[in-house]
Amino acid sequence: MICITLPVLIFGPIAGILVDRWHKKTVMVVCDALRTVCALLIPVVFLATDNMYPVFIVVFFMFLLALFFNAARSAIIPNLVSKKRILTANSVVNFVSRGATFLGMLIGAVIVDWKIWHSLFGIAGWTAAFILDAITFAVSALLLYGMKVRLPEIPKKVEHLKPKGFFLLLRSGLLRMWHELVHAVQMIFREKNLGFAMATIFLVVAAGSVIYILVIPTVQQEMAWGTSGVGYLAAIGAIGLLVGAYIMGVFGHHFDLKILMLLCFIVVGGALVLFPFLNNFLVFAIVCFICGIAISPVFIGQDTLIHRYADEFVRGRIFSLRDWILNGLFALGAVGIGFLSAIIDKNYIFLISGISVAALAILGWLILAHGKSNTVSPNHA
Repeated sequence: MICITLPVLIFGPIAGILVDRWHKKTVMVVCDALRTVCALLIPVVFLATDNMYPVFIVVFFMFLLALFFNAARSAIIPNLVSKKRILTANSVVNFVSRGATFLGMLIGAVIVDWKIWHSLFGIAGWTAAFILDAITFAVSALLLYGMKVRLPEIPKKVEHLKPKGFFLLLRSGLLRMWHELVHAVQMIFREKNLGFAMATIFLVVAAGSVIYILVIPTVQQEMAWGTSGVGYLAAIGAIGLLVGAYIMGVFGHHFDLKILMLLCFIVVGGALVLFPFLNNFLVFAIVCFICGIAISPVFIGQDTLIHRYADEFVRGRIFSLRDWILNGLFALGAVGIGFLSAIIDKNYIFLISGISVAALAILGWLILAHGKSNTVSPNHA
């Protein structure tokens, strides 16, 4: 998990700056081609060294490539569809991503346990799984290579300074990156819709940290449903994510996007309040399913707001900043919730977190409603 998270925490903002400078389709093709190599290297490195630590290095680079890929993929969507179809496109992307994750976990378990790999090829199931994983990355790279997209030319800036020497060049590049990052942050503060999208990250972290740190051990140990119980509930939640993405794609454009996101947070907050009182697996599963439905519109809404209101040449930075803030706050939130659970009854943490998330969402709703009322013209007052 450290190797998976570190690339985002260390290189998150820088990745967005570079993606905004590069051809996004090329970035995606190169990243998937290199991830093909990384997926093949994992079993090779482990079998050659019989040690997990070199594998961690490969995993780090694999998720560093994923960071660049995800920033480019998120930024390129408005170049593939018309503006009025952005919400639908984001819903489709989320639907396919969640579905692929769920099916991948299910099929992966079957592949790893399949005895045919050893009998026919003399390799372990997990080795075969990584080889098939590499093939999927290679197919993705080929499909992306054939994708037709028109991207505007990146404006050429006049170079007033031509530094001599490596360190001067490095300093100039870092300063330029810093200024570009500051520009992206300023755009977030200037554009209220981008600011709203970023503000919702705090509510996502507040709810997600509690679910990740407290719900899983509660299901495993106190409910005595074990790891299989966690797996079943996670699968039910994933199905809820798929349903939520589908509903958002079909009906989402009929509603105010920000109000819909806040309504979803109220539902999630209510679910957190209910968790301490759930002791029946069926009821627990229903709540997980509803949470899954409610969480999908939040991520789809964030993506859509960024696509609609972020400038073409800043979009990659905004997405990488979003992921950087999300991962960093989630790590801090997880530590904070873990610390609180050692000194406060976890049921109180569920109640406080749920009420806080719902209350902040309601407050946001009132602020949005007040802002709209102030924009009504005198003739319609």
